Amino acid sequence: MTAPFPTPKTDESQRLLSPEELEAALRDIGARRYHNLHPFHRLLHDGKLNKDQIRAWALNRYYYQAMIPVKDAAVLARMEDASLRRVWRQRIVDHDGDAPGDGGIERWLKLAEGVGFRRDYVESTQGILSATRFSVDAYVHFVKERSLLEAIASSLTEMFSPTIISERVAGMLKNYDFITKDTLAYFDKRLTQAPRDAEFAIDYVKQHATTPELQRQAMAALTFKCNVLWTQLDALYFSYVAPGMTPPDAWVPGTGLVAEVAQAAGTGTVRSADVPRLPRGVRLRHDEVRGQHVLLAPERTFDLDANAVAVLSLVDGQRSVRDIAVKLAETFAADPDVIEADVLAMLNDLATKRVLER
Repeated sequence: MTAPFPTPKTDESQRLLSPEELEAALRDIGARRYHNLHPFHRLLHDGKLNKDQIRAWALNRYYYQAMIPVKDAAVLARMEDASLRRVWRQRIVDHDGDAPGDGGIERWLKLAEGVGFRRDYVESTQGILSATRFSVDAYVHFVKERSLLEAIASSLTEMFSPTIISERVAGMLKNYDFITKDTLAYFDKRLTQAPRDAEFAIDYVKQHATTPELQRQAMAALTFKCNVLWTQLDALYFSYVAPGMTPPDAWVPGTGLVAEVAQAAGTGTVRSADVPRLPRGVRLRHDEVRGQHVLLAPERTFDLDANAVAVLSLVDGQRSVRDIAVKLAETFAADPDVIEADVLAMLNDLATKRVLER
């Protein structure tokens, strides 16, 4: 008598997963497909890229950052439940901010400025790769056209972002002398925002993916989003990094990755709207022996003239540069615009010497 045919294995795609099994399946997608595994990120975090390659990343990634609130607004518009809208709209505030000069997009612009781009050039997106634009636009169209469950499930890449953020910040600060903590300030808040957003999204998906088909749709949506992120890095890698590749037009100033903005010696990136402050360990003191004010920093001392003392006396971590200029203009009966130009020059010089923060 011949042996019976083997019992067919259960097709997991046809079985309704428990909420815990569904979450495990979604996390497995990230473990295999999230873009922290991409060669470009490995090179970025390990200090293997040159400055222009990092600038290309900052420039192209801006388009993704700028379109996140557009994507989230599309999701928000489809939510009929006010309690859901109240939660989701915080994502838009996180990126757009509550006022000019606030929010994640603004912080990314400061990152781009920190590696040598003009703000207006970055905002124009004229220098980004076509594949970057295509990938990001595809993501926005996806959340507009697919079900609300799929749109929310596609955001679950947030489950994996704290790990990549920690690797990125530590690696870039360690390996690139032109990167500062202030340059990477965008990522500070994402360490708390991303887990909060991911917790809401995974709870929603586990609650609403109630059939095998809906669960497959949720997993496919997360896979799609991982592909969107991966494709953006493919474009950067094969345009700017891959051995033997001829640099494309994106390298040519004026058509893509423009030349770094030249800065005179002693200049920094402090602007009128910034709120300057003295870093920890830096103090304004009066030297009684010499009868002169000095700026004390670890292992360094800077002599100050009367104008510098007048400015630094108003650097309190609350006033903006513009506020300081207006106050000095009132005191000395001068034109605020003229005063502001002088204040910016002085503060930028101090920022370059690492004795001023904004």
